[in-house]
Amino acid sequence: MDNSAIERARQTLRDSAHLLLLTHERPDGDALGSLLGMTWMLQTAGHRVTAFSRDGVPSSFRFMPGSESVADALPTSADACILLDCSDVNRIGDMAAPLPCPARINIDHHVTNIGYAEINLVDPDASATAELVCELAEPLGLAITAQAATCLLAGVVSDTLGFRTSNVGLRTLATARHLMEAGANLPSIVEASLYRRSFAATRYWAAGLGRIARDDQLVWTALTLADRASAGYPGRDDADLINVLSTIEGVLVALIFIEQERGRIKVSWRARNGLDVTPLAARFGGGGHPAASGATVQGTLDEVQARVLIATREWLCGQTSATAGGG
Repeated sequence: MDNSAIERARQTLRDSAHLLLLTHERPDGDALGSLLGMTWMLQTAGHRVTAFSRDGVPSSFRFMPGSESVADALPTSADACILLDCSDVNRIGDMAAPLPCPARINIDHHVTNIGYAEINLVDPDASATAELVCELAEPLGLAITAQAATCLLAGVVSDTLGFRTSNVGLRTLATARHLMEAGANLPSIVEASLYRRSFAATRYWAAGLGRIARDDQLVWTALTLADRASAGYPGRDDADLINVLSTIEGVLVALIFIEQERGRIKVSWRARNGLDVTPLAARFGGGGHPAASGATVQGTLDEVQARVLIATREWLCGQTSATAGGG
């Protein structure tokens, strides 16, 4: 990312009356925080903005200002598309093909981002896409309102698990301070982002925890479509159960398999001790962060689980052998 790319992005904003903002399917806190934070800033600057999420806004993130305005249908036209927290344009889901305008600006922090847009503002060193959006506000000529600050700080808090991930440093803490000075309430955001969940989500967790399995330093579980229906959970994600698995003592890698419609399985990896699971996710057509990656794999739950567990065991064995040998 260089100054020329930022200037081109700024010019794109100047030239666009109607902007379409999109984020990835099954959106997490960073995806929605970035989406809504940018929406508030662009609206304040006088733009017409449509914020789109294929799966809407999960109930756990509806505390973010403006969440009720997120559309689940694309407009028929727009001047420019801005994609946030998407390493690949296909990450926005089934709506990728009929976009009403080209992907002009790509703002992201995933190391696996392929630079698919006309203007790519990508920084893998940022702890969250929301952190990058915050830093880009002034160069893009945008003001961070209190509503935008709340959404962006929620994105940072969510993606860093409350400032606990290994990529948190002075840069992230400076971002948090800046957003607090702009009007964000950190304690309430941490509470809402990390420590509140619905009764349905808790019942959904119970199904996954009931079939948890472990093999030395690897732990995994699965959530089925029947689990989701029985619990009454409305989302297509794991309700952040993977973050619970990753806290188990002595575990280096946690895995969760989430059954989706049309014979697809969402796979999520979490790693500890500096391990990088992005190569694993890439083997199955996915990507993400070194410590947190995912992929969507075609097949039955049993088939995909067997394939992924074999690959993960082999990979983990190679990692631990290299560490033991000093490599």
